[in-house]
Amino acid sequence: STGLYAPPGEVITVSVDQETSELGFSVLIGAHTDGLWGKDIIKRHSKIYRDWAIENTTNQVANSFGGPIYVSVPAGSLFGDLELTISGAIRAPMFVLGETSDFEWLYSERENPAPWAELISDNFIMTVPSSEIRNLDNPSQLMNWWDSALNMEHHLYGFEPWPRVERAVFDVQISAGWMHSGYPFMAHDLSVPDVVNYTYMSENGDWGMFHELGHNHQWMPSTLPGNTETSCNFASVYLMEDLVGVQGHSAVDPVQRESRMRSYFDDGSNISNWSVWTALDTFLIIKEEWGWDVITETLSLYYTLPTDEIPIGDIEEFNYWVMHLSNTTGYNLAPYHAAWGFPLNQQTYDALEHLPVWVNDSLRGDFFVYDAIIRDLDVQNTTDDTTDIFWETYDNGTNVSLVFYYGVSDVGNQTLGWTSSSNWGTTSVGNHSQTITGLIAGTTYYGRVQAFNEESSVWSGPISWTTNIN
Repeated sequence: STGLYAPPGEVITVSVDQETSELGFSVLIGAHTDGLWGKDIIKRHSKIYRDWAIENTTNQVANSFGGPIYVSVPAGSLFGDLELTISGAIRAPMFVLGETSDFEWLYSERENPAPWAELISDNFIMTVPSSEIRNLDNPSQLMNWWDSALNMEHHLYGFEPWPRVERAVFDVQISAGWMHSGYPFMAHDLSVPDVVNYTYMSENGDWGMFHELGHNHQWMPSTLPGNTETSCNFASVYLMEDLVGVQGHSAVDPVQRESRMRSYFDDGSNISNWSVWTALDTFLIIKEEWGWDVITETLSLYYTLPTDEIPIGDIEEFNYWVMHLSNTTGYNLAPYHAAWGFPLNQQTYDALEHLPVWVNDSLRGDFFVYDAIIRDLDVQNTTDDTTDIFWETYDNGTNVSLVFYYGVSDVGNQTLGWTSSSNWGTTSVGNHSQTITGLIAGTTYYGRVQAFNEESSVWSGPISWTTNIN
């Protein structure tokens, strides 16, 4: 940003020294780089910006539509300070947090004649019609607030330091939607009165602004299938709740969330229907248990993954996310995500079996009926007529009861055919044992455990043992 404006059709002269002219930068006239070529009806010309390469010591540039003047450098450039002289332009209202005092703004800067103004902080720049800031009295307070908002987004997504200052440009018409992400991200000028009003923003926030800035923070390897419009809403929820102190959107109202989840699970938790708000519910339940930090830490892992560890394709993306998030929380979240329909593979289950299962999630017994997971079934302390059965209840499931079936032959995962059974009742997570009595000496037995609830049963085993001879 130069704080200067090129009047429509007027020639502007840009002068630099010879060394600077060879650096490969350009001058951009016009903030509105959104093209409207695909629109049937336009409210402005489809292209109203021009970009001029600075290749000589004296350069003449112009734009038929006028516009703010910017110095544009290639991404990753390390030019340092550039010195250039611009003549023929007019001054635009420009506030720079930490450089422009409110006094200077009130009695000088905001009265500059150009029709477009810029409000600038370390993290955020807004290009707005000058008519909307002529009565702005508290730019420091406003831009400090926006700076905090952007800092919070950077921290939430875990990519710090953030490599650029985000820009928002407001226009009478944009190429897509009410707002859209990008650099700059675009919004309609009807939003300007609110976003330059500190009182309004601090009390109401702007879900859409936070959402589009969230898009700019998305990292594709960690954006799960169908979640392009979901993980950007992490920012909206976080800032609305923690910065503004309001709920922010009717879709995250508890009543709507419950209704939406009820419909999803009643329909069989089909992963092809898992998107936008339903998907957000999945993440919000995690956030409500552990806070945003576990999501931030998990997102951060993806920024430095070696090439051969970047997930490729939907299946890998689902499985990698569950493994990374589980390791971050310290809990096996595979059953939780499987309940949502995630297509998890055996490798994921095996990789997480060293972690305790999260058995307190809000889906259990209300939205989804979980199976129990019984493991390490074993036999010890066998005598001529008794033996002890040991096992670990790794996941106690939903309203699960255990029955141990046994006999002199293994009849498989069925209740019919076993000669004996022992009802062990409900179970809790942890290690357990039961004693089987009344056995015949010198006999080989087989046994299996059935863990069942109102919807299904899961079998563990078989195990076998031989009683002692008297």
